[in-house]
Amino acid sequence: MDPRPDSELGLRLLVLQPTPFCNIDCAYCYLPDRLSTATMSLETVDEACALVFDSGLVRERLEVAWHAGEPLVVPLAWYEGAFALIEQRRPARLKLEHCFQTNGLLLNEAWARFLARTNAKVSLSIDGPAELHDANRRTRRGGGTHEGAMRAARLLQNEGVPFHVITVLTERALDAPDELFDFYLANGIREVGFNVEEIEGAHGRSSLAGAESEDRFRRFIRRFFARVWSSPGTLRLRELESALGAALLKEPVADEQNVPFAIVSVSVDGKVSTFSPELMGARSRRFGSFAFGRVGSHRLSDIAREESFLAIHAEIQAGVGACARGCAYFRWCGGGAPANKLFETGRFDATETMHCRLTRQVILDEAIEGVERLFPSPVEV
Repeated sequence: MDPRPDSELGLRLLVLQPTPFCNIDCAYCYLPDRLSTATMSLETVDEACALVFDSGLVRERLEVAWHAGEPLVVPLAWYEGAFALIEQRRPARLKLEHCFQTNGLLLNEAWARFLARTNAKVSLSIDGPAELHDANRRTRRGGGTHEGAMRAARLLQNEGVPFHVITVLTERALDAPDELFDFYLANGIREVGFNVEEIEGAHGRSSLAGAESEDRFRRFIRRFFARVWSSPGTLRLRELESALGAALLKEPVADEQNVPFAIVSVSVDGKVSTFSPELMGARSRRFGSFAFGRVGSHRLSDIAREESFLAIHAEIQAGVGACARGCAYFRWCGGGAPANKLFETGRFDATETMHCRLTRQVILDEAIEGVERLFPSPVEV
């Protein structure tokens, strides 16, 4: 969710898949090809830059996310070359920021120095204390990965590299809001984002599905928000800040995932997709692949005329329109992520999903109710 009108979005995020491979085997992973050891060629990186920078859609800022596999599997020397190519292609006026989403197990001092030197954003996956983390984030032989993730956190802290933590919330975490909050503070973690266990891609079920789990999720969020508010300045929570930012806006928010070309994703072999990054590599019985073209062969203006793109775009917009007509939360949501609609319902023109109930409705409700409890309106006499 982006708290701005869609007319101001432009092309904001380029997702590059350096490899589909992941060195661990998370129980909730949605990636279909995480056993593939393919590596993106530097030629593909260069062509992806040309695709994006020559599109006329990039504004003043662009984030490049190295994602959709474990990016640190690819050697550091490869990134030195990739970053140099991108810098050569970058228009002088463009402010560009790199972001790595990593499990941290391959992080070392050389990587930490590279991340510091390039001012890259680092998102480190840690699901909380070992008993929560190791329940789902395990090696291919079934061992826990918590020790390695915490080693990475300490290394980044010692090297002065800023990072934030992404925690995936499963049913197991819903009874532990205090344990999670205390864990973050005890380990010097000051910025956190919650991802819910989604029904998405290769992961066809979620432990959060069902009314009972959703009620427990609400209680978890209420308690966690209370802990954040009770200790001002100690922990920044992405969901709370995003909800309050959206609530304070005069204009309706836009969801960049349902705006064409606000996000452009390029797979390891150069296929181009847009809308939700999770669609890259996925397949549908109705639409087949969500690859709309290939770098070096297509421009974004060509993709915008492709029959498959037009059909998917039309169905996504029908879903956004249905949300606008029927959902009281639409103004603060923007219509939801196409990937979640597709993977939960089989269609892009669906409306409410489990994902939107948890990550939009519950979060907004609890953020507003928390503010009202903290700052009650004066009693009129």
